[in-house]
Amino acid sequence: MAILKLRHMSFKILPIIVFTMFLAMHSGFAQEKKSIDSTRYGKFLPDYVKLQYAGGIGFMSAGLGYTFVDHRIDVSFFYGYVPEWFTVDDLHSVSLQFTAKLIRIKTKKNIEILPLNIGWYLHHTFGNEFWVKLPDNYPKDYYWWSPGRNAGVFLGGEIKTKILANKTPASGLAFYTRIGTRGLYLASKFGNSSIPVKDIVELGFGIALYR
Repeated sequence: MAILKLRHMSFKILPIIVFTMFLAMHSGFAQEKKSIDSTRYGKFLPDYVKLQYAGGIGFMSAGLGYTFVDHRIDVSFFYGYVPEWFTVDDLHSVSLQFTAKLIRIKTKKNIEILPLNIGWYLHHTFGNEFWVKLPDNYPKDYYWWSPGRNAGVFLGGEIKTKILANKTPASGLAFYTRIGTRGLYLASKFGNSSIPVKDIVELGFGIALYR
């Protein structure tokens, strides 16, 4: 019973983190606008916070990040969570992601479409079963890959809007989707062409709040 309660408690961690992130960001936006030296203060705030469903980095993931090169390059950090009913136990992970936004189309004053975003990510899963260094009970070079750490690529698109811009200090809300795969999956597909494509791709959806 104690273990079950602990798992239920773990499942509640992600919503709390997400709410705290959005609340902190909202407060930070307000303080930035009220601050006399907002330029110096604002550079330390994240440029956005995200909430993502699936996509290879967790059942649900919360992240924050910064934009560079006139909003064409994103660097994001995510915390991901998979509840135990999808696996043998609750899974917690982190990932670092780099995204290049190659095309920007402004269709209306309040809508911007980014149809071609490509990216790369490094993902780490915590837990004894998700080792990074080969355990001593395995022969040397028995596995060339690590279940605890992997990298992947993705392709996606995004629609940026001015939703919430009039009621909050944020500049708007965006909706995005992505489809990707991991290096291990690509290697497996290359070595065994009979593996269905649907088994090596990961689809994800998310929202982002920009400052």
